[in-house]
Amino acid sequence: MDLTPGEKTVLRQIRALYATEARREHQLKALMMQWPPIHHEAYRRAYGGLLAKLLIQDVDAQIFRITETGLGAIGVAVPRAPVQAQAPARRVDERKSSTPVPPADTGKRQVGAFSRLLGALRR
Repeated sequence: MDLTPGEKTVLRQIRALYATEARREHQLKALMMQWPPIHHEAYRRAYGGLLAKLLIQDVDAQIFRITETGLGAIGVAVPRAPVQAQAPARRVDERKSSTPVPPADTGKRQVGAFSRLLGALRR
């Protein structure tokens, strides 16, 4: 992307704002305070150029937002929304019932602790 020297300067200033507070929306006043009075008009035109190139966008008269393209232009990795892995849909087998299945009969009777104690005392 071809940028004028003024646009590059304003973009560096936006990068400095982003470096101090990593968020996409900033106050226009904070940016304009960095502009020397002698260059104010040139930087104002450069700001308009960045708006036209969609690197930034006006939210209102006092706030501007750095677009994804703008983040790329200032060298910031574009944050991506976390992709949620979708679990495969569980298929309900209609043949299975929701009632629990009793354990298979192995031929041995389950012996509780009390029964084992009585057995030990008999011996």
